[in-house]
Amino acid sequence: MNKKIIFVLVFGILFGQKLFAQEEQRCNSYEYEQYLKATVPGFAEMMEQSEIYFQNYIKSLTINHSRKIPIIIPVVVHLLYNPDSVNHQLSDWQITSQIDALNEDYRRFNADKFKTPSLFDSIGADCEIEFCLATRDPNGNTTNGIRRISTTTLFQDFSSPKQTATGGDDAWPNSSYLNIWVCPLEYPMLGYATFPVNIDSNDGVVIHYKAFGRINCFSKKYYEGRTATHEIGHWLNLVHIWGDSPGCSPDDNVDDTPVQAEEHYHCEVFPFPSCNNTSDMFENYMDYTNDSCMNIFTFGQRERMLATLNLTAYRSSILTSNGCNSVSAYNNDIGIIKILNPDEFIYGDSLVPVVTIHNFGSQTITSAEIFYAKNWKSHLNTFHWTGSLAPNESVDITLPKIIDSSWYNLFCAWTKNPNGNQDEDTTNDFKTRSYIVSLQFPPITDAVKIYPNPTGSLIILDFGEIVDLNGKVSVYNVLGQMEQVNMEALSVSKFQIDLSNFPSALYFIELNVNGEKVVKKVIVQHEL
Repeated sequence: MNKKIIFVLVFGILFGQKLFAQEEQRCNSYEYEQYLKATVPGFAEMMEQSEIYFQNYIKSLTINHSRKIPIIIPVVVHLLYNPDSVNHQLSDWQITSQIDALNEDYRRFNADKFKTPSLFDSIGADCEIEFCLATRDPNGNTTNGIRRISTTTLFQDFSSPKQTATGGDDAWPNSSYLNIWVCPLEYPMLGYATFPVNIDSNDGVVIHYKAFGRINCFSKKYYEGRTATHEIGHWLNLVHIWGDSPGCSPDDNVDDTPVQAEEHYHCEVFPFPSCNNTSDMFENYMDYTNDSCMNIFTFGQRERMLATLNLTAYRSSILTSNGCNSVSAYNNDIGIIKILNPDEFIYGDSLVPVVTIHNFGSQTITSAEIFYAKNWKSHLNTFHWTGSLAPNESVDITLPKIIDSSWYNLFCAWTKNPNGNQDEDTTNDFKTRSYIVSLQFPPITDAVKIYPNPTGSLIILDFGEIVDLNGKVSVYNVLGQMEQVNMEALSVSKFQIDLSNFPSALYFIELNVNGEKVVKKVIVQHEL
């Protein structure tokens, strides 16, 4: 019996009970693993021995919940599209929005993390893993990290998207890149991934085009980019949170995730207990719920992923990849590298966006256009920037405010026309950020931070998320006398006061802002 026939039999048996129960199969990584066990001699034993070795390694670790410097994984996206279908031809920005979603989820910067129940919030982890579209290809040439391959193939098995000979596209070396194939998959497949033990030319992640990215998505349930979050979790050695078999004895080999009886396909009402736990963690990225329900990796999952990257010969080489090191600059290339505001929350009914633009090109940029909107398809705003931005330099730009009273949003911003010319690389133009709107401002007492304190020169007044500020700031000495100070606005919510000419002593900063009065102590201390 050849492998293709075995695949059909295995696939049919595994899916026979679920084909008519679900619109889509959330993930096929387990089925892929079972297929490999059935077709590759010794694969099952290799998986078992690998897990034993891995568990022993995890037990020997001294847990460190802060690396300080995140791991950055270069990504190449193989977009396999039918030229006769407009839906298949995802834009560069749709692909970029997926990278943004991954970075929010793996750094726990996702705005919807507030949905994590208090029972689990304390173990919600910043995994300190980030992703970037590759800027250097395997031959050392410039790339935007996106390969567009025209094909008429509807992919029906696990390997054909990954091979040029079968209508797909050959992988880049997995020692330096995470390969993601985005393509039309036969119903009901939505995505699947290889585990670290399966390292060959098929290594990587495959995702249906309709569930990739978080703008212009074609799925009503999978529109926030979390199919990729889930599948890359498998690629980093996470298994499904219920252990892939019904009942309470299978486990996901992670200590801080509760044992649960089975997968969840919908947003449950917390608590939802099984297996004598307080509640299943159906909010976990490794369950099967809709994108809008998912919001957490745990510290245990974090340690398992980081151990995979550091331990295995299969993944550790990617730590030294130069795939995200740019090779050479274009002449006119400007882009957005960060959205400073909104952050996870904004307060009030208006948003004052702040973005960081960067000159990726070789020419000084003196003008560019910045476009921005909430929720992608809403009213488009345009800002014409002028200044002087030298090569490889960045600047923060405060944009005119927009009215925003809706609750959960996606802010989008992009650049165009550096120096009045066409941008030579559009993949770095676009940036997205999810955020929540709260119409109630936090108390100034809770929001404002003053640093450094003590200081010998400058102090910063940082109001955090509060950007609409009205009032005044005064400085008093211990005798109650008002001091004359110079205050400079660094951004819409951050101000700098120069205390360098003040004698060493205790001072009081009085804030009368937005109808509230707050007094903070500051120590001026000069070196002897």
